[in-house]
Amino acid sequence: MVTWAVRKFQAGNPPAEEGLSNKGCVMTASRPRRQKKSLLIEPFKQIKFGLYVFAVSVVFILLCGLLFVQAFRAQYEHVMGLFNVVDENMQWALVTNDVFTTNAIRIGALFALYLVVLFTVVFKLTHRYYGPLVSIERFIDEIKRGHYGQRVRIRERDELHNLVSRLNEMAEVLERRHGRNPKEAHKEHHKELAREHKGK
Repeated sequence: MVTWAVRKFQAGNPPAEEGLSNKGCVMTASRPRRQKKSLLIEPFKQIKFGLYVFAVSVVFILLCGLLFVQAFRAQYEHVMGLFNVVDENMQWALVTNDVFTTNAIRIGALFALYLVVLFTVVFKLTHRYYGPLVSIERFIDEIKRGHYGQRVRIRERDELHNLVSRLNEMAEVLERRHGRNPKEAHKEHHKELAREHKGK
């Protein structure tokens, strides 16, 4: 994976390069193969969200289907009454003809295509949110350890750029105030005091 880092400095931003952003974020540019493999950043959460969307869609489709069936049944009874068709076998043959079968197959294929498109869109959209959230969680862990030189790394097409930019600005402020690692700075300070004491 090829990675570029872009930082926001006090004097100004460096010119943006291809695939990068100068919004104070650190971007990572990945190869297409890597993007396909990492489509599921948080599999359980993404699939759970997809199932929620799927459930709502199915309920809506079932309600529409129920209204369609009721309308079809009313129209069917009306046509049977107009032609005075009494034989049940003939009634069924009038309904289950080639036109009905063709339309039923088309509707089933369309529904299957809808499911494929639905889950593809859900996974791609959630990937753009869960990817940055994973990076933000790691960033927070590093900041808690005192590593103020840490920056959030996300891709240019990910979401939450404004939040990432603010977090990186916060890290820069902490780094200017306390250094990259306060613990190491504290140790260096004690070493300097020890050397001065030995020199005396």
